[in-house]
Amino acid sequence: MKPGIGKRLYFSLGSTLAVLWLTVVASVAWVVEHETSEVFDSALQETAQRLLPLAVHDITLVAQGAPLQTLDHIAHDEHLVYQLLNRSGEVLLHSHKAPARPLHPALANGFYNVEQQRVYVDVTRDGEFIIQVAESLGHRQDTFYNILTYLLLPLLGLLPLAGLAIYWSVRSAQRPIRKFDLDIASRNVNDLRPLPLDDLPVELCGVGKSVNLLLERLRLALEAERSFTANSAHELRTPVATAMAQLQVLQHELSDPLARERVTKASEMLDRLQRMGVKLLQLARAESGVALCNERFDLGMLLGMLCRDFALTTKRELLYQPPGHPVWVLGDIDAVGIALQNLLENADRYGAAGTPIEIRLEPEGRVVVSNDCEPIPPEKMQKLRQRFFRGTQEKQGSGLGLSIVEAIARQSEGSLQLQSPCHGHARGVSASLALRLDGA
Repeated sequence: MKPGIGKRLYFSLGSTLAVLWLTVVASVAWVVEHETSEVFDSALQETAQRLLPLAVHDITLVAQGAPLQTLDHIAHDEHLVYQLLNRSGEVLLHSHKAPARPLHPALANGFYNVEQQRVYVDVTRDGEFIIQVAESLGHRQDTFYNILTYLLLPLLGLLPLAGLAIYWSVRSAQRPIRKFDLDIASRNVNDLRPLPLDDLPVELCGVGKSVNLLLERLRLALEAERSFTANSAHELRTPVATAMAQLQVLQHELSDPLARERVTKASEMLDRLQRMGVKLLQLARAESGVALCNERFDLGMLLGMLCRDFALTTKRELLYQPPGHPVWVLGDIDAVGIALQNLLENADRYGAAGTPIEIRLEPEGRVVVSNDCEPIPPEKMQKLRQRFFRGTQEKQGSGLGLSIVEAIARQSEGSLQLQSPCHGHARGVSASLALRLDGA
């Protein structure tokens, strides 16, 4: 995975700042070295020009018999030393740390570098006397390094502060992007409202508009699909019911037993077509996002109503004990009703004749529907969730019931679990539909 924009900006700006700082350091070092060298050379030259007449005057007095005036030397660092020479190169006078031999053999005016020393030579107009003033190059280097250190230490201290400033600036610039990202991530599957774009930078407004356009297209597509499946279910029932009614009338009017048998088979096939069409429309409705809803409803009330209706339309005994308190869950009540209806139909279709269906509602929002039958082998249990797969070919079914339940459970942020045999028994199948509790 490539680094994010924030890291790229931070390292890019930090690297640029470091390069600029090093460039400034190099430039300052060159300027400081050049200027200090000029200052020291000027001081060296001025010292020589000042000392030369004084030294010549002292030597003249000595030649006339006057004593040489000297001072008691106090220990100190002597950065400058001097020598007074005659035309032949003999040292006539020198400072207390200057060597007895000449510092430089040349007698011409100018600057020279000799043995880690910077020497300036000056000559009297008549050429009789030469003065050589020398300064240690190490002293110059120490001075240069001290000046550079005190000049650059504040800049070096500013680097971490500049890094923090860059970091917080990048973080501040990223804040609208992170808010946009969190806004998208926090949306649930049913929230297709447009995203707010007021805080987005200009460069990302196009992306935000494209995302909102995609959300709007998705919303319209889901609404169209839901409307289509709902209308299709209604439109399909009417002609099929009419055709079945006509076949029933025709069956009573026919006197030929063979013709009646054909009409009966046609009615059975039409009834199977109707059931298959209803299941296909339920599956299409479930996959279109009908369960993408966070409405709050009482699961116990819904389950009790479904059990009453199911008991009236079937001859199967239902064992259901309603809870003494509401079980509030989140989801689409119609979609959850479709899922529970399919679980009841499967239990009735594949359960052993004459045995009851046990329905249990647990406080954590889990509905368990169990029926008695031969235990299902593990290899067949893995295939029960596949579309159009039926547990037995002897029973007429669509093979879509569990697919519908699983699609609705997934969109409701729930789960569907199957178990055979039932817990604590050697027979039966139990289907457990878990839904999200309100406030969980």
